[in-house]
Amino acid sequence: MLYNVKAGIIGLDKLGVVYANLIKSHIKDLNLIAAYGKTQKELLYAKNDLSLEYVYSDVKSLIENHDVDLVFIFSDPDQRPHQAIAAIDAGKHVFMANPIALNYDDAVAVQQAAKSHPSQVVMASSTVHFSPLIQLVREDVAKGKIGMINHISVDSSFFSSINKTHNASTGSILLNHALEEIELCQAIMDVPIIDVNVEDNRDTLICKANTEKSSSFTIIVQPNIKKGQSYLTIYGNKGQIIVSNTNNKSYKLYTESGTREEVYLDFEQRFLYPEYLQLHHYTQTVLGKVKPSVRLSHAVDSIQLAIALEKSKVLEERVKLA
Repeated sequence: MLYNVKAGIIGLDKLGVVYANLIKSHIKDLNLIAAYGKTQKELLYAKNDLSLEYVYSDVKSLIENHDVDLVFIFSDPDQRPHQAIAAIDAGKHVFMANPIALNYDDAVAVQQAAKSHPSQVVMASSTVHFSPLIQLVREDVAKGKIGMINHISVDSSFFSSINKTHNASTGSILLNHALEEIELCQAIMDVPIIDVNVEDNRDTLICKANTEKSSSFTIIVQPNIKKGQSYLTIYGNKGQIIVSNTNNKSYKLYTESGTREEVYLDFEQRFLYPEYLQLHHYTQTVLGKVKPSVRLSHAVDSIQLAIALEKSKVLEERVKLA
């Protein structure tokens, strides 16, 4: 059993730098010792600013370093699946930024590699599964507080996470701007999606998905508009839930009788940094102290849906999911 996790990081562009500093400064039992950089700037940053023991200009050397137990992957999105599979096959635990791939086949390939090495922990970044308020909302939905879900609406500015702010461009509007909101809707619905449709109204995409239980959700994507406030609304047959992205402590619950309740997080849960919470959880999972609370399949499913929405946008027609 590991007692201290030694980690390497691939990718020290904007996203990697933010995560590297978070790891170095705040994550207990995790020791960042190695890095790969694709530019001289990244190599100098790893050596001088992070003071890492190993600094490499090729990925293979980092992956083959026997001192490294875990590999963080924050490289360009098109490189992530291949680097992840190489690291998994080399016996490393892997944490990677989402999107874990730019197409569904590559995402599935990462998942298959992880399944073939069950003793290793492979996880993708997920604001959705580590936001305390969203977790409370999901728990109350599961308890039936608003009955059966009929519809969910949200826009692509609901999350303003580290991943969304600093991730490299993928070439896809949906992967760039709405992946976390897609994962959010999937997590709350928790039922298979049967088809999707996108209406492209100039600078606004209206993305709708239907489930096999006759429920649906809509995500409004406006990449050129910066919003200060955004809402998640969940419509049930016995009430509704409204969550504001400017309030991390509570949400509004409306019942079928017309009463309104402000539902609050417990005081000790009012922590605003899901990225830290996930990295801490991931480290404890690698150490064998807890079981993983998020599956790689969540990232794979969100990519599949984003790609289907992109296809619907291009073809200007409804797209069925297999």
